[in-house]
Amino acid sequence: ARRAMAIILTPPPYPVINSNPDFKAVVGNFKRKDYERMAFVTFASLPFGYFAGTANLPQMRLPSAITAAIIGATGTFCLSYQSSALRLIGQRPNDDDVHAAKRS
Repeated sequence: ARRAMAIILTPPPYPVINSNPDFKAVVGNFKRKDYERMAFVTFASLPFGYFAGTANLPQMRLPSAITAAIIGATGTFCLSYQSSALRLIGQRPNDDDVHAAKRS
């Protein structure tokens, strides 16, 4: 038996595309904006980590930059995943997703 993703007590304000989406469905529903945000934050995190690593130990610049990029990528993946899942279950505006689901 599959477990429910969440228990929502109020009816969804937008059409439901998939009431219990799995990982593949949620990631498959990512929009271009989600990928652009992930790329931007990941690459913007690199200089932040680089300069944070220069404070006391210059040899930590590269490891600090890589760590910041990984944290940025992970955080934006989680944000994109949440946004996509909420569109699928009808909790966020999903007009484009509804039209795409009707065509397929």
